Amino acid sequence: MFAWTVLLGPKHERGSMADQIDIRRLVNFETAIDGTAVKLVAEDQAGRTVDIILTVEILSALLMTLPKMASSAVRRANHDPRMRITYPLREFQIEAAPDNFRILTIGTPDGFTVSFSLTEELSRELGEAHLKGSGERAKTH
Repeated sequence: MFAWTVLLGPKHERGSMADQIDIRRLVNFETAIDGTAVKLVAEDQAGRTVDIILTVEILSALLMTLPKMASSAVRRANHDPRMRITYPLREFQIEAAPDNFRILTIGTPDGFTVSFSLTEELSRELGEAHLKGSGERAKTH
């Protein structure tokens, strides 16, 4: 069994039971009628239902942070800084977008999809790296 710990509030004290909810499993999610927020429905270790409401802005920030969080945990758990989480790619779609951009959408067999916007230059570099079997673009930050 895996437990998630959710720390609540901007000024939480680590270890304080009043500030922690140990999540046993995610049950479902609901989207607000106006699309401005989502509600994660979870179950805590005691079997109680817990609702966590996130605005789209917070959800987006969390989505950008989750891969780094998961990678950090896997690397620590395996004591290997090279360890990665990988997902099988089942599908992709490339679409033209305004201002000479492309939208690359990739998806896994279990239905997870993510989209990226690419310049024409980056799209070309990605294709060339794929054909060579390796490559990378230098980080700019």
